[in-house]
Amino acid sequence: MSIYLLTLPRPWPWAVLERGCRVLFFTSRDEGRPQALRPPVEALGRYVALQTGSAWDVEGAAFMERRLGLYVPAEDGLPARSIFAVARLTEVTTICNDSRAFGGEPWWRGTIGWWFDEVLAVEPLECPEATPFSPLAEDYRPELRERFALARDGIWRPEQVRRAAPAEPRPEPQPQSGSGQFGLGF
Repeated sequence: MSIYLLTLPRPWPWAVLERGCRVLFFTSRDEGRPQALRPPVEALGRYVALQTGSAWDVEGAAFMERRLGLYVPAEDGLPARSIFAVARLTEVTTICNDSRAFGGEPWWRGTIGWWFDEVLAVEPLECPEATPFSPLAEDYRPELRERFALARDGIWRPEQVRRAAPAEPRPEPQPQSGSGQFGLGF
C-alpha cells in the first residue's frame, strides 16, 4: 500500500502544526487560470505525508493575516523539502455541498476542500518535492514509518525541548594571594 506525498507551500505547514488548520485547498495553473485540484479517489481515508515546500504562498499568508488576524512568521523552523507530519485525508468537499464554507470554518478559502484528521508531527525527513500530490518514493517509506512510530508512541515529541542533563557545577577557583587581577602573577 502506498502513501501519498503532498507538498505545502509555506506558511501552510506552520498553519497545520501551530494553528490547527485542517482544511487545505490546492490549485494548478491551466492556461494561466487557477484550477482546483482533486486528490486521487484511492487516497481518501488514507494517510498522507505532508511536506514543507520551498515556495512561499503570498496570498495564503495574506489570507491568514487579514481574515484570521494571525501574525504569520517568516520562518517556521522546518527544513524545506522535508516531510513534517502525517495525516489522514478524511474527506473532500466542495463549496456547493459543505455548509462549513459559509462561516463555520475559518480556514475555508477555495472551492474544493481537502479535510485532514489525525495530524501527527514527525521528525522532519528530507526528500524530493512532490508536484503537488504523488506517491512517496519507496526509498523513503521505511524511514517515514519509523519516524511515524516514534512520534505515535510518544518517543519523539516535538513539543518538548529536550535538554541535556545539567553538568556537575565546577568548583569556583580560589583566588591566590599576590596573583593579581587576572591571575597572571603580577
